[in-house]
Amino acid sequence: MSREDRERWDRRWAARSHDLGRPEPFLLRHLDLLRPGRVLDVACGAGRNALFLAERGFPVTAIDISGEGLALLRERARKRGVEIVTRQADLDAPEALSGLGRFDDLLVIRYRPDERQWARLLPLLVAGGRLLLCSFGLEDHFRHGTRRAHCLERGELEATLGPDMRLLCQERFTRGGRFLEGFVWEKREDARERL
Repeated sequence: MSREDRERWDRRWAARSHDLGRPEPFLLRHLDLLRPGRVLDVACGAGRNALFLAERGFPVTAIDISGEGLALLRERARKRGVEIVTRQADLDAPEALSGLGRFDDLLVIRYRPDERQWARLLPLLVAGGRLLLCSFGLEDHFRHGTRRAHCLERGELEATLGPDMRLLCQERFTRGGRFLEGFVWEKREDARERL
């Protein structure tokens, strides 16, 4: 990402132009597939999903490029009486995830990490940990012109995530006329630790 990306997201969150309250429906439908324990909410925005999980007792760390989005999250967490660790960082920076520790679950909603980002994210997931991923499907590219680089494709994901990750569930659905895909992956118990 770039300074322009950060400024664009800061403007959007400052204008509060996104849904700040309701968690992702795919997360609601598959909450039972998450492991109890620490969650890293990647590219969390204003933290609607982080708040939902924190209110259910998950220790949550939320990371995003936007300081405005994280400020909204901290304000809402304080008002609701929940604690969430936040970090403002550009996921393109190699040091963005340093010192965060290990997580039982990774949550990636409406974002698609690139290969370099996946290479830094996956080692943070413990063996047996879960990755819940939901974003635009390829059909959204064809129907609405969403950049293909932002769309999820199962074959590409399988190649990128590699043999250490096992697919537990995949779902295609529409919401508000948009074409979405959701996946839940599990890091194999015999996965080689690379952290």
